[in-house]
Amino acid sequence: MAPALLLLAASLAADPVPPAPAAAPSSRWSLAGGETVAPGRDVFSAEVGWPSTTFGWTHGLTDYTDAGVRFDVLYAFETTTTTHFGLGLRVPLRAIALRKDNVSLQVHFDPGFKVYPGDGTPWGFGIPAGGAVGIQVSRELRLAVGVEVPMSILFSPAQFVVGTQFGLGADYFVDRQLLVSLNTRFGPVFSSSGGGGQFGFVTQVGVGYKM
Repeated sequence: MAPALLLLAASLAADPVPPAPAAAPSSRWSLAGGETVAPGRDVFSAEVGWPSTTFGWTHGLTDYTDAGVRFDVLYAFETTTTTHFGLGLRVPLRAIALRKDNVSLQVHFDPGFKVYPGDGTPWGFGIPAGGAVGIQVSRELRLAVGVEVPMSILFSPAQFVVGTQFGLGADYFVDRQLLVSLNTRFGPVFSSSGGGGQFGFVTQVGVGYKM
């Protein structure tokens, strides 16, 4: 028995069992391409354009959801062409309703607070919602077609603002940690204070970095 045990020990020493390879970090994430951030990962972002400059942080919660914080420096009133300085803070909640192969359907809800200093100082709560169909065209490029329903309940003066906007989005992955994005939405915006609908739009170029 002893010689057999010695031979077994010598065999294991000469040919050890290789350790299991470490799991590669997930590359799945998106700013404007209709995907969520992989669970446990953090993405820091900055977006510049109309109607705001936005700084954000997004954390992956599950394989299908993420959440974050966005701080907006606003240049326009409710995405319209009416210029008005404002500040906003949002808590975006995103979820994947469907994911199959290279296509995903993402829905989101962005509750938050905003204020427009100046005449009357309108302030209130934003409750926009929307969705996007994302398509992974190649390893570096992800495209999306989206719809947005901007909604806000404002005071001073009291009004309800709502619209319907459509547009395209794109993420270009420079590498596994860095991407540049383009997000666009176009459509009418209406206010209960009257005056008819106004043209509203979003056009922002962004940079995202995954930790």
